[in-house]
Amino acid sequence: MLDTIVPPLVDLSRQVLPTLPSLSQEEVSAIWGNVSEFVERQLSLHKGVQIPGLGTFTFMRQKLEVGNNKFILTQRPVFVMVEKLVQLHGLRQSKVYTPGDIPIVPLNFVMISLEGPFNRDTVEGCVKETLLFLSRSISIKKNVEFTFKGIGVLIIRDGKVKMRFYKDFLCSMDGSGALAKALANRPGTVDSVLSSTETLGRRPNSVLAFPSLSSPGCLKSDDEIKPKIFPTPACQDHNRAGQEMCYVCLQRAQRNSPLYYSEERRKREAEDEQLIQQYQMLKDQEAFFKYQMRSLASREQNKKNAAYNLGVAEAVRVHKNEKPAFYKSFLFVKRPLSPEVNACKQEEYSHSLLQQMENRREKEIKQRQNRELMDRLEQVQLTEELAAQRAKYIRDKMEETKCYKRALDVQIKNKRPQLPMFEPDSSEPIFGKDEGELVVEKRQQEQDCMKHQLEAAASRKRRAILHQLVDQKRDLQMLHRTCKEHLADRRAELERVNRINRSLLEDWERSATAKRQRDLEEKAFERASDKLFLLDQCENYRRCRQCQRRTSNVGESSLWPLNKYMHGSRLFV
Repeated sequence: MLDTIVPPLVDLSRQVLPTLPSLSQEEVSAIWGNVSEFVERQLSLHKGVQIPGLGTFTFMRQKLEVGNNKFILTQRPVFVMVEKLVQLHGLRQSKVYTPGDIPIVPLNFVMISLEGPFNRDTVEGCVKETLLFLSRSISIKKNVEFTFKGIGVLIIRDGKVKMRFYKDFLCSMDGSGALAKALANRPGTVDSVLSSTETLGRRPNSVLAFPSLSSPGCLKSDDEIKPKIFPTPACQDHNRAGQEMCYVCLQRAQRNSPLYYSEERRKREAEDEQLIQQYQMLKDQEAFFKYQMRSLASREQNKKNAAYNLGVAEAVRVHKNEKPAFYKSFLFVKRPLSPEVNACKQEEYSHSLLQQMENRREKEIKQRQNRELMDRLEQVQLTEELAAQRAKYIRDKMEETKCYKRALDVQIKNKRPQLPMFEPDSSEPIFGKDEGELVVEKRQQEQDCMKHQLEAAASRKRRAILHQLVDQKRDLQMLHRTCKEHLADRRAELERVNRINRSLLEDWERSATAKRQRDLEEKAFERASDKLFLLDQCENYRRCRQCQRRTSNVGESSLWPLNKYMHGSRLFV
Protein backbone atom coordinates (compact mmCIF):
# COMPACT_ATOMS: atom_id res chain seq x y z
CA MET A 1 0.00 0.00 0.00
CA LEU A 2 2.79 2.37 0.87
CA ASP A 3 5.03 1.10 -1.96
CA THR A 4 4.28 4.26 -3.87
CA ILE A 5 6.27 6.35 -1.39
CA VAL A 6 9.69 7.30 -2.67
CA PRO A 7 12.54 5.03 -1.41
CA PRO A 8 14.45 7.71 0.58
CA LEU A 9 11.34 8.23 2.73
CA VAL A 10 10.38 4.58 3.29
CA ASP A 11 12.57 4.07 6.36
CA LEU A 12 11.42 7.35 7.88
CA SER A 13 7.76 6.52 7.16
CA ARG A 14 8.14 3.14 8.86
CA GLN A 15 9.24 4.93 12.01
CA VAL A 16 6.24 7.28 11.95
CA LEU A 17 3.77 4.81 10.35
CA PRO A 18 4.71 1.37 11.75
CA THR A 19 1.32 -0.31 11.13
CA LEU A 20 0.18 0.62 7.61
CA PRO A 21 3.13 -0.97 5.72
CA SER A 22 2.18 -4.36 7.17
CA LEU A 23 -1.45 -4.13 6.00
CA SER A 24 -2.93 -4.49 2.55
CA GLN A 25 -5.52 -2.26 0.96
CA GLU A 26 -8.31 -4.79 1.60
CA GLU A 27 -7.34 -5.08 5.30
CA VAL A 28 -7.34 -1.30 5.77
CA SER A 29 -10.76 -1.10 4.08
CA ALA A 30 -12.03 -3.93 6.32
CA ILE A 31 -10.86 -2.13 9.49
CA TRP A 32 -12.52 1.13 8.45
CA GLY A 33 -15.62 -0.84 7.49
CA ASN A 34 -15.79 -2.11 11.09
CA VAL A 35 -15.31 1.47 12.30
CA SER A 36 -18.21 2.61 10.10
CA GLU A 37 -20.41 -0.21 11.44
CA PHE A 38 -19.60 0.83 15.02
CA VAL A 39 -20.48 4.46 14.23
CA GLU A 40 -23.73 3.44 12.51
CA ARG A 41 -24.70 1.18 15.44
CA GLN A 42 -24.13 3.96 17.97
CA LEU A 43 -26.05 6.49 15.85
CA SER A 44 -28.99 4.07 15.65
CA LEU A 45 -29.01 4.16 19.48
CA HIS A 46 -29.16 8.01 19.32
CA LYS A 47 -25.59 8.38 20.57
CA GLY A 48 -22.79 10.40 19.03
CA VAL A 49 -19.34 8.97 18.25
CA GLN A 50 -16.04 10.85 18.56
CA ILE A 51 -13.20 9.72 16.26
CA PRO A 52 -9.93 11.06 17.77
CA GLY A 53 -8.09 13.28 15.34
CA LEU A 54 -10.95 13.49 12.80
CA GLY A 55 -14.27 14.66 14.24
CA THR A 56 -17.59 13.71 15.80
CA PHE A 57 -20.75 12.14 14.38
CA THR A 58 -23.80 13.48 16.21
CA PHE A 59 -27.32 14.78 15.62
CA MET A 60 -28.84 18.21 15.02
CA ARG A 61 -32.47 19.11 15.67
CA GLN A 62 -34.13 21.57 13.30
CA LYS A 63 -37.60 22.92 12.58
CA LEU A 64 -38.77 22.91 8.97
CA GLU A 65 -41.58 25.38 8.29
CA VAL A 66 -44.39 23.96 6.13
CA GLY A 67 -46.76 26.96 6.22
CA ASN A 68 -49.89 27.83 8.23
CA ASN A 69 -47.74 28.12 11.37
CA LYS A 70 -46.86 24.42 11.16
CA PHE A 71 -43.45 22.85 11.24
CA ILE A 72 -41.75 19.46 11.18
CA LEU A 73 -39.14 18.67 13.85
CA THR A 74 -36.31 16.72 12.21
CA GLN A 75 -33.27 15.14 13.80
CA ARG A 76 -30.61 14.63 11.18
CA PRO A 77 -27.09 13.25 11.55
CA VAL A 78 -24.20 15.67 11.13
CA PHE A 79 -20.42 15.45 11.14
CA VAL A 80 -18.31 18.07 12.95
CA MET A 81 -14.59 18.02 12.19
CA VAL A 82 -12.24 18.49 15.10
CA GLU A 83 -11.28 22.13 15.64
CA LYS A 84 -7.54 21.41 15.78
CA LEU A 85 -7.53 19.93 12.26
CA VAL A 86 -9.64 22.81 10.93
CA GLN A 87 -7.34 25.48 12.36
CA LEU A 88 -4.16 23.64 11.35
CA HIS A 89 -5.05 23.47 7.64
CA GLY A 90 -7.33 26.53 7.42
CA LEU A 91 -10.43 24.52 6.46
CA ARG A 92 -13.97 25.86 6.33
CA GLN A 93 -17.03 24.01 7.58
CA SER A 94 -20.61 24.99 8.25
CA LYS A 95 -21.44 25.96 11.82
CA VAL A 96 -23.56 23.31 13.51
CA TYR A 97 -25.37 23.83 16.84
CA THR A 98 -25.94 20.45 18.44
CA PRO A 99 -28.11 19.93 21.55
CA GLY A 100 -26.34 19.12 24.78
CA ASP A 101 -28.56 16.17 25.77
CA ILE A 102 -27.10 13.80 23.15
CA PRO A 103 -24.40 11.56 24.71
CA ILE A 104 -21.04 11.35 22.91
CA VAL A 105 -19.04 8.09 23.18
CA PRO A 106 -15.39 7.73 22.07
CA LEU A 107 -14.33 5.24 19.40
CA ASN A 108 -13.99 1.87 21.12
CA PHE A 109 -11.03 0.05 19.55
CA VAL A 110 -11.65 -3.08 21.66
CA MET A 111 -15.15 -3.60 20.26
CA ILE A 112 -13.91 -2.91 16.74
CA SER A 113 -11.10 -5.46 17.15
CA LEU A 114 -13.66 -8.08 18.26
CA GLU A 115 -15.51 -7.61 14.96
CA GLY A 116 -12.49 -8.70 12.86
CA PRO A 117 -9.29 -10.75 13.00
CA PHE A 118 -7.09 -7.82 14.06
CA ASN A 119 -5.99 -7.00 17.60
CA ARG A 120 -6.63 -3.71 19.35
CA ASP A 121 -3.14 -2.23 18.71
CA THR A 122 -3.37 -2.95 15.00
CA VAL A 123 -6.83 -1.35 14.74
CA GLU A 124 -5.77 1.73 16.68
CA GLY A 125 -2.52 2.09 14.72
CA CYS A 126 -4.35 1.72 11.37
CA VAL A 127 -6.94 4.36 12.32
CA LYS A 128 -4.43 6.88 13.67
CA GLU A 129 -1.91 6.45 10.85
CA THR A 130 -4.63 6.70 8.20
CA LEU A 131 -5.78 9.96 9.78
CA LEU A 132 -2.15 11.12 9.89
CA PHE A 133 -1.80 10.40 6.16
CA LEU A 134 -5.10 12.23 5.61
CA SER A 135 -3.71 15.28 7.44
CA ARG A 136 -0.62 15.24 5.26
CA SER A 137 -2.72 15.06 2.11
CA ILE A 138 -4.77 18.05 3.26
CA SER A 139 -1.59 19.99 4.09
CA ILE A 140 -0.37 19.74 0.46
CA LYS A 141 -3.72 21.10 -0.79
CA LYS A 142 -5.08 17.81 -2.13
CA ASN A 143 -8.78 17.16 -2.65
CA VAL A 144 -9.83 14.29 -0.39
CA GLU A 145 -12.83 11.94 -0.28
CA PHE A 146 -13.13 9.78 2.86
CA THR A 147 -15.75 7.03 2.51
CA PHE A 148 -17.58 5.65 5.56
CA LYS A 149 -19.21 2.37 4.59
CA GLY A 150 -22.99 2.54 4.89
CA ILE A 151 -22.92 6.16 6.18
CA GLY A 152 -21.63 8.56 3.54
CA VAL A 153 -18.61 10.32 2.08
CA LEU A 154 -16.55 13.10 3.73
CA ILE A 155 -15.40 15.50 0.99
CA ILE A 156 -12.60 18.05 1.52
CA ARG A 157 -12.31 20.12 -1.62
CA ASP A 158 -10.71 23.55 -2.04
CA GLY A 159 -10.39 23.92 1.75
CA LYS A 160 -14.10 23.27 2.39
CA VAL A 161 -15.43 20.36 4.44
CA LYS A 162 -18.69 18.68 3.36
CA MET A 163 -20.28 15.46 4.63
CA ARG A 164 -22.67 13.73 2.20
CA PHE A 165 -24.84 10.99 3.72
CA TYR A 166 -26.39 8.10 1.86
CA LYS A 167 -30.15 8.23 1.37
CA ASP A 168 -30.66 4.74 2.84
CA PHE A 169 -28.73 5.74 5.96
CA LEU A 170 -30.84 8.88 6.44
CA CYS A 171 -34.04 6.85 6.04
CA SER A 172 -32.82 4.34 8.65
CA MET A 173 -31.95 7.16 11.08
CA ASP A 174 -35.25 9.03 10.54
CA GLY A 175 -37.83 6.26 10.30
CA SER A 176 -40.52 8.48 8.76
CA GLY A 177 -38.80 8.71 5.35
CA ALA A 178 -39.25 12.50 5.16
CA LEU A 179 -35.74 13.51 6.25
CA ALA A 180 -34.03 12.82 2.91
CA LYS A 181 -36.75 14.67 1.02
CA ALA A 182 -36.61 17.63 3.42
CA LEU A 183 -32.81 17.90 3.10
CA ALA A 184 -33.00 17.64 -0.71
CA ASN A 185 -35.52 20.52 -0.89
CA ARG A 186 -33.52 22.96 1.25
CA PRO A 187 -30.94 25.17 -0.50
CA GLY A 188 -28.33 24.75 2.25
CA THR A 189 -28.47 20.92 2.41
CA VAL A 190 -29.36 19.98 -1.16
CA ASP A 191 -25.84 18.54 -1.71
CA SER A 192 -25.80 16.59 1.58
CA VAL A 193 -27.69 13.54 0.25
CA LEU A 194 -26.37 10.81 -2.05
CA SER A 195 -28.80 8.93 -4.24
CA SER A 196 -27.42 5.47 -3.46
CA THR A 197 -24.77 3.70 -1.41
CA GLU A 198 -22.46 3.51 -4.41
CA THR A 199 -19.45 5.73 -4.79
CA LEU A 200 -19.55 9.12 -6.38
CA GLY A 201 -18.49 7.78 -9.76
CA ARG A 202 -15.10 8.03 -11.37
CA ARG A 203 -13.00 10.51 -9.42
CA PRO A 204 -10.52 12.87 -11.09
CA ASN A 205 -6.81 12.21 -10.75
CA SER A 206 -6.39 15.10 -8.28
CA VAL A 207 -8.68 13.49 -5.66
CA LEU A 208 -7.36 11.20 -2.90
CA ALA A 209 -9.64 8.34 -1.88
CA PHE A 210 -9.60 7.15 1.71
CA PRO A 211 -9.35 4.73 3.51
CA SER A 212 -7.63 3.10 0.48
CA LEU A 213 -4.24 4.80 0.09
CA SER A 214 -3.15 3.35 -3.33
CA SER A 215 -5.03 5.96 -5.37
CA PRO A 216 -3.65 8.25 -8.12
CA GLY A 217 -3.37 11.06 -5.59
CA CYS A 218 -0.65 9.34 -3.54
CA LEU A 219 3.00 10.25 -3.77
CA LYS A 220 4.82 8.74 -6.76
CA SER A 221 8.42 8.64 -7.84
CA ASP A 222 9.84 10.60 -10.75
CA ASP A 223 9.84 7.51 -12.99
CA GLU A 224 6.14 6.88 -12.44
CA ILE A 225 5.03 10.45 -13.20
CA LYS A 226 3.59 10.52 -16.69
CA PRO A 227 2.14 13.48 -18.58
CA LYS A 228 -1.62 13.57 -18.75
CA ILE A 229 -3.17 13.55 -22.23
CA PHE A 230 -6.27 15.71 -22.47
CA PRO A 231 -8.80 15.07 -25.27
CA THR A 232 -8.84 17.98 -27.70
CA PRO A 233 -11.97 19.00 -29.55
CA ALA A 234 -11.92 19.13 -33.33
CA CYS A 235 -11.62 22.43 -35.12
CA GLN A 236 -14.78 23.96 -36.51
CA ASP A 237 -13.37 25.27 -39.82
CA HIS A 238 -10.81 22.58 -40.86
CA ASN A 239 -10.02 18.99 -39.93
CA ARG A 240 -6.23 19.18 -40.21
CA ALA A 241 -5.71 21.16 -37.02
CA GLY A 242 -6.67 18.49 -34.52
CA GLN A 243 -7.00 21.11 -31.76
CA GLU A 244 -8.60 24.50 -31.16
CA MET A 245 -6.20 26.72 -33.12
CA CYS A 246 -6.70 29.20 -35.92
CA TYR A 247 -5.22 28.61 -39.37
CA VAL A 248 -2.30 31.01 -38.91
CA CYS A 249 -1.26 29.49 -35.55
CA LEU A 250 -1.62 26.02 -37.03
CA GLN A 251 0.76 26.88 -39.89
CA ARG A 252 3.26 28.37 -37.45
CA ALA A 253 3.03 25.31 -35.19
CA GLN A 254 3.73 23.00 -38.12
CA ARG A 255 6.77 25.02 -39.19
CA ASN A 256 8.22 25.61 -35.68
CA SER A 257 9.49 23.12 -33.11
CA PRO A 258 7.31 23.69 -30.07
CA LEU A 259 8.82 24.02 -26.59
CA TYR A 260 6.64 22.81 -23.72
CA TYR A 261 7.39 23.28 -20.02
CA SER A 262 4.67 21.02 -18.69
CA GLU A 263 7.10 18.14 -18.06
CA GLU A 264 9.48 20.37 -16.09
CA ARG A 265 6.55 21.89 -14.22
CA ARG A 266 5.32 18.42 -13.25
CA LYS A 267 8.79 17.42 -12.06
CA ARG A 268 9.11 20.62 -10.04
CA GLU A 269 5.69 20.06 -8.44
CA ALA A 270 6.63 16.45 -7.64
CA GLU A 271 9.87 17.64 -6.01
CA ASP A 272 7.95 20.23 -3.98
CA GLU A 273 5.52 17.56 -2.85
CA GLN A 274 8.41 15.31 -1.84
CA LEU A 275 9.99 18.12 0.17
CA ILE A 276 6.70 18.91 1.87
CA GLN A 277 6.18 15.21 2.60
CA GLN A 278 9.68 14.92 4.04
CA TYR A 279 9.14 18.03 6.16
CA GLN A 280 5.86 16.63 7.47
CA MET A 281 7.52 13.32 8.29
CA LEU A 282 10.34 15.10 10.13
CA LYS A 283 7.78 17.08 12.13
CA ASP A 284 5.90 13.88 12.91
CA GLN A 285 9.10 12.16 13.95
CA GLU A 286 9.99 15.06 16.23
CA ALA A 287 6.52 15.01 17.76
CA PHE A 288 6.77 11.22 18.21
CA PHE A 289 10.20 11.61 19.85
CA LYS A 290 8.82 14.23 22.23
CA TYR A 291 5.92 11.96 23.03
CA GLN A 292 8.33 9.09 23.77
CA MET A 293 10.40 11.34 26.04
CA ARG A 294 7.31 12.41 27.94
CA SER A 295 6.26 8.77 28.20
CA LEU A 296 9.69 7.77 29.55
CA ALA A 297 9.63 10.64 32.07
CA SER A 298 6.17 9.68 33.25
CA ARG A 299 7.25 6.03 33.42
CA GLU A 300 10.25 6.90 35.60
CA GLN A 301 8.06 8.98 37.86
CA ASN A 302 5.57 6.12 38.10
CA LYS A 303 8.42 3.75 38.95
CA LYS A 304 9.55 6.07 41.76
CA ASN A 305 6.00 6.36 43.07
CA ALA A 306 5.56 2.57 42.90
CA ALA A 307 8.85 2.00 44.75
CA TYR A 308 7.88 4.50 47.42
CA ASN A 309 4.44 2.91 47.82
CA LEU A 310 6.02 -0.56 47.97
CA GLY A 311 8.44 0.57 50.68
CA VAL A 312 5.63 2.12 52.71
CA ALA A 313 3.52 -1.02 52.35
CA GLU A 314 6.47 -3.22 53.36
CA ALA A 315 7.14 -1.05 56.43
CA VAL A 316 3.46 -1.20 57.42
CA ARG A 317 3.44 -4.99 56.99
CA VAL A 318 6.64 -5.39 59.05
CA HIS A 319 5.21 -3.14 61.75
CA LYS A 320 2.04 -5.21 61.87
CA ASN A 321 4.00 -8.48 62.06
CA GLU A 322 6.23 -7.31 64.92
CA LYS A 323 5.75 -9.36 68.12
CA PRO A 324 4.62 -7.54 71.28
CA ALA A 325 6.72 -7.29 74.44
CA PHE A 326 4.83 -10.15 76.11
CA TYR A 327 2.20 -12.60 74.91
CA LYS A 328 -1.19 -13.03 76.42
CA SER A 329 -1.49 -16.29 78.27
CA PHE A 330 -4.06 -18.11 80.35
CA LEU A 331 -3.88 -20.41 83.39
CA PHE A 332 -5.52 -23.79 83.17
CA VAL A 333 -6.12 -25.01 86.72
CA LYS A 334 -7.31 -28.51 85.80
CA ARG A 335 -4.55 -29.13 83.29
CA PRO A 336 -2.21 -31.97 84.23
CA LEU A 337 1.38 -31.23 85.06
CA SER A 338 3.94 -31.06 82.29
CA PRO A 339 6.75 -33.55 82.17
CA GLU A 340 9.99 -32.79 83.98
CA VAL A 341 11.72 -31.97 80.74
CA ASN A 342 9.65 -28.79 80.39
CA ALA A 343 9.48 -28.12 84.10
CA CYS A 344 11.97 -25.25 83.91
CA LYS A 345 10.13 -23.58 81.13
CA GLN A 346 6.84 -24.19 82.88
CA GLU A 347 8.27 -22.60 86.02
CA GLU A 348 9.41 -19.59 83.98
CA TYR A 349 5.99 -19.33 82.41
CA SER A 350 4.37 -19.62 85.82
CA HIS A 351 6.66 -17.02 87.30
CA SER A 352 5.98 -14.61 84.40
CA LEU A 353 2.24 -15.19 84.68
CA LEU A 354 2.30 -14.62 88.43
CA GLN A 355 4.30 -11.46 87.85
CA GLN A 356 1.73 -10.29 85.31
CA MET A 357 -1.11 -11.07 87.68
CA GLU A 358 0.65 -9.20 90.48
CA ASN A 359 1.19 -6.18 88.21
CA ARG A 360 -2.41 -6.26 87.13
CA ARG A 361 -3.59 -6.51 90.74
CA GLU A 362 -1.38 -3.61 91.80
CA LYS A 363 -2.66 -1.58 88.86
CA GLU A 364 -6.27 -2.29 89.82
CA ILE A 365 -5.59 -1.40 93.46
CA LYS A 366 -3.93 1.85 92.43
CA GLN A 367 -6.82 2.73 90.13
CA ARG A 368 -9.32 1.99 92.92
CA GLN A 369 -7.39 4.18 95.37
CA ASN A 370 -7.26 7.02 92.84
CA ARG A 371 -10.98 6.66 92.25
CA GLU A 372 -11.75 6.73 95.99
CA LEU A 373 -9.51 9.77 96.41
CA MET A 374 -11.34 11.58 93.65
CA ASP A 375 -14.68 10.67 95.22
CA ARG A 376 -13.57 12.06 98.57
CA LEU A 377 -12.32 15.25 96.95
CA GLU A 378 -15.62 15.62 95.16
CA GLN A 379 -17.54 15.11 98.42
CA VAL A 380 -15.41 17.74 100.17
CA GLN A 381 -16.01 20.18 97.33
CA LEU A 382 -19.77 19.55 97.47
CA THR A 383 -19.74 20.08 101.26
CA GLU A 384 -17.94 23.39 100.88
CA GLU A 385 -20.37 24.55 98.19
CA LEU A 386 -23.38 23.61 100.38
CA ALA A 387 -21.88 25.47 103.33
CA ALA A 388 -21.29 28.55 101.19
CA GLN A 389 -24.88 28.42 99.90
CA ARG A 390 -26.19 28.03 103.49
CA ALA A 391 -24.18 31.02 104.68
CA LYS A 392 -25.41 33.11 101.79
CA TYR A 393 -29.02 32.12 102.52
CA ILE A 394 -28.66 33.13 106.18
CA ARG A 395 -27.10 36.48 105.21
CA ASP A 396 -29.89 37.18 102.71
CA LYS A 397 -32.51 36.30 105.33
CA MET A 398 -30.93 38.62 107.90
CA GLU A 399 -30.78 41.46 105.36
CA GLU A 400 -34.44 40.93 104.51
CA THR A 401 -35.34 40.98 108.24
CA LYS A 402 -33.46 44.26 108.65
CA CYS A 403 -35.31 45.76 105.70
CA TYR A 404 -38.68 44.76 107.16
CA LYS A 405 -37.68 46.25 110.51
CA ARG A 406 -36.65 49.56 108.95
CA ALA A 407 -39.94 49.70 107.02
CA LEU A 408 -41.94 49.12 110.21
CA ASP A 409 -39.94 51.79 112.05
CA VAL A 410 -40.73 54.30 109.32
CA GLN A 411 -44.42 53.41 109.46
CA ILE A 412 -44.50 53.81 113.25
CA LYS A 413 -42.66 57.09 112.98
CA ASN A 414 -45.09 58.47 110.37
CA LYS A 415 -48.21 57.14 112.10
CA ARG A 416 -51.18 59.55 112.26
CA PRO A 417 -52.18 61.05 115.62
CA GLN A 418 -54.81 59.41 117.75
CA LEU A 419 -58.43 60.48 117.91
CA PRO A 420 -59.13 63.64 119.92
CA MET A 421 -60.22 63.29 123.43
CA PHE A 422 -63.91 62.94 124.14
CA GLU A 423 -65.42 66.22 125.32
CA PRO A 424 -69.21 66.10 125.90
CA ASP A 425 -69.82 69.92 125.96
CA SER A 426 -67.80 70.80 122.89
CA SER A 427 -69.40 73.50 120.71
CA GLU A 428 -67.71 72.41 117.43
CA PRO A 429 -68.05 69.06 115.65
CA ILE A 430 -65.29 66.66 116.30
CA PHE A 431 -65.73 64.34 113.28
CA GLY A 432 -66.22 65.63 109.71
CA LYS A 433 -64.88 69.04 110.38
CA ASP A 434 -63.12 69.47 106.91
CA GLU A 435 -65.30 66.99 105.04
CA GLY A 436 -67.03 69.58 102.83
CA GLU A 437 -63.79 71.08 101.56
CA LEU A 438 -62.42 67.62 100.83
CA VAL A 439 -65.55 66.64 98.94
CA VAL A 440 -65.47 69.83 96.88
CA GLU A 441 -61.80 69.35 96.07
CA LYS A 442 -62.36 65.71 95.16
CA ARG A 443 -65.32 66.61 92.94
CA GLN A 444 -63.29 69.30 91.23
CA GLN A 445 -60.52 66.79 90.53
CA GLU A 446 -63.03 64.30 89.17
CA GLN A 447 -64.51 66.94 86.90
CA ASP A 448 -61.09 67.95 85.61
CA CYS A 449 -60.23 64.29 84.95
CA MET A 450 -63.52 63.70 83.17
CA LYS A 451 -63.02 66.83 81.03
CA HIS A 452 -59.51 65.73 80.13
CA GLN A 453 -60.74 62.24 79.20
CA LEU A 454 -63.52 63.70 77.01
CA GLU A 455 -61.04 65.95 75.22
CA ALA A 456 -58.64 63.02 74.69
CA ALA A 457 -61.47 60.83 73.33
CA ALA A 458 -62.64 63.60 70.98
CA SER A 459 -59.11 64.25 69.68
CA ARG A 460 -58.54 60.53 69.17
CA LYS A 461 -61.79 60.23 67.27
CA ARG A 462 -60.88 63.25 65.11
CA ARG A 463 -57.47 61.72 64.35
CA ALA A 464 -59.09 58.39 63.42
CA ILE A 465 -61.55 60.15 61.09
CA LEU A 466 -58.72 62.17 59.54
CA HIS A 467 -56.60 59.01 58.98
CA GLN A 468 -59.58 57.28 57.44
CA LEU A 469 -60.15 60.18 55.04
CA VAL A 470 -56.45 60.20 54.10
CA ASP A 471 -56.51 56.43 53.48
CA GLN A 472 -59.66 56.75 51.36
CA LYS A 473 -58.04 59.51 49.30
CA ARG A 474 -54.88 57.43 48.82
CA ASP A 475 -56.90 54.35 47.82
CA LEU A 476 -58.89 56.43 45.36
CA GLN A 477 -55.70 57.82 43.80
CA MET A 478 -54.23 54.33 43.59
CA LEU A 479 -57.43 53.05 41.96
CA HIS A 480 -57.34 55.85 39.36
CA ARG A 481 -53.64 55.16 38.67
CA THR A 482 -54.26 51.42 38.34
CA CYS A 483 -57.15 52.06 35.95
CA LYS A 484 -54.96 54.34 33.80
CA GLU A 485 -52.15 51.76 33.73
CA HIS A 486 -54.61 49.02 32.81
CA LEU A 487 -55.99 51.11 29.96
CA ALA A 488 -52.44 51.92 28.80
CA ASP A 489 -51.50 48.22 28.88
CA ARG A 490 -54.59 47.29 26.90
CA ARG A 491 -53.85 50.00 24.39
CA ALA A 492 -50.21 48.84 24.07
CA GLU A 493 -51.32 45.23 23.68
CA LEU A 494 -53.80 46.18 20.96
CA GLU A 495 -51.10 48.19 19.18
CA ARG A 496 -48.67 45.25 19.43
CA VAL A 497 -51.26 42.81 18.07
CA ASN A 498 -52.11 45.20 15.23
CA ARG A 499 -48.42 45.69 14.48
CA ILE A 500 -47.85 41.93 14.42
CA ASN A 501 -50.87 41.46 12.16
CA ARG A 502 -49.64 44.17 9.80
CA SER A 503 -46.13 42.68 9.73
CA LEU A 504 -47.56 39.22 9.06
CA LEU A 505 -49.72 40.59 6.27
CA GLU A 506 -46.74 42.42 4.77
CA ASP A 507 -44.58 39.30 5.03
CA TRP A 508 -47.31 37.22 3.45
CA GLU A 509 -47.69 39.72 0.62
CA ARG A 510 -43.92 39.80 0.07
CA SER A 511 -43.76 36.00 0.16
CA ALA A 512 -46.69 35.72 -2.26
CA THR A 513 -45.08 38.27 -4.60
CA ALA A 514 -41.72 36.50 -4.42
CA LYS A 515 -43.42 33.14 -5.07
CA ARG A 516 -45.25 34.52 -8.09
CA GLN A 517 -41.98 36.01 -9.34
CA ARG A 518 -40.22 32.66 -8.85
CA ASP A 519 -43.01 30.85 -10.68
CA LEU A 520 -42.73 33.30 -13.57
CA GLU A 521 -38.97 32.88 -13.67
CA GLU A 522 -39.28 29.09 -13.58
CA LYS A 523 -41.80 29.16 -16.41
CA ALA A 524 -39.58 31.52 -18.41
CA PHE A 525 -36.61 29.26 -17.72
CA GLU A 526 -38.57 26.20 -18.87
CA ARG A 527 -39.60 27.97 -22.07
CA ALA A 528 -36.03 29.15 -22.71
CA SER A 529 -33.59 27.20 -24.86
CA ASP A 530 -30.64 25.12 -23.69
CA LYS A 531 -28.20 27.95 -24.43
CA LEU A 532 -29.46 30.14 -21.63
CA PHE A 533 -26.29 30.30 -19.54
CA LEU A 534 -23.31 32.44 -20.46
CA LEU A 535 -20.87 29.53 -20.46
CA ASP A 536 -23.09 27.60 -22.89
CA GLN A 537 -23.19 30.60 -25.20
CA CYS A 538 -19.39 30.91 -25.09
CA GLU A 539 -19.18 27.61 -27.00
CA ASN A 540 -20.28 29.50 -30.10
CA TYR A 541 -17.41 31.99 -29.84
CA ARG A 542 -14.24 29.93 -29.63
CA ARG A 543 -10.82 31.60 -29.61
CA CYS A 544 -7.36 30.46 -30.51
CA ARG A 545 -5.27 29.47 -27.50
CA GLN A 546 -2.18 31.30 -28.73
CA CYS A 547 -3.29 34.46 -30.51
CA GLN A 548 -6.78 34.65 -28.98
CA ARG A 549 -8.41 35.22 -32.41
CA ARG A 550 -11.44 33.43 -33.73
CA THR A 551 -10.82 29.95 -35.07
CA SER A 552 -12.16 30.88 -38.52
CA ASN A 553 -9.26 33.31 -39.01
CA VAL A 554 -7.27 32.50 -42.15
CA GLY A 555 -4.80 35.36 -41.98
CA GLU A 556 -6.84 38.59 -41.87
CA SER A 557 -5.12 41.63 -40.40
CA SER A 558 -6.33 43.40 -37.32
CA LEU A 559 -5.72 46.82 -38.91
CA TRP A 560 -8.53 48.87 -40.41
CA PRO A 561 -8.39 49.20 -44.19
CA LEU A 562 -7.88 52.63 -45.75
CA ASN A 563 -11.17 52.59 -47.61
CA LYS A 564 -13.03 52.75 -44.28
CA TYR A 565 -11.25 55.86 -43.13
CA MET A 566 -12.74 59.21 -44.21
CA HIS A 567 -10.05 61.77 -44.99
CA GLY A 568 -10.45 65.00 -43.14
CA SER A 569 -12.29 63.34 -40.26
CA ARG A 570 -11.29 61.56 -37.05
CA LEU A 571 -14.09 59.04 -37.27
CA PHE A 572 -13.85 55.45 -38.41
CA VAL A 573 -16.72 54.13 -40.50
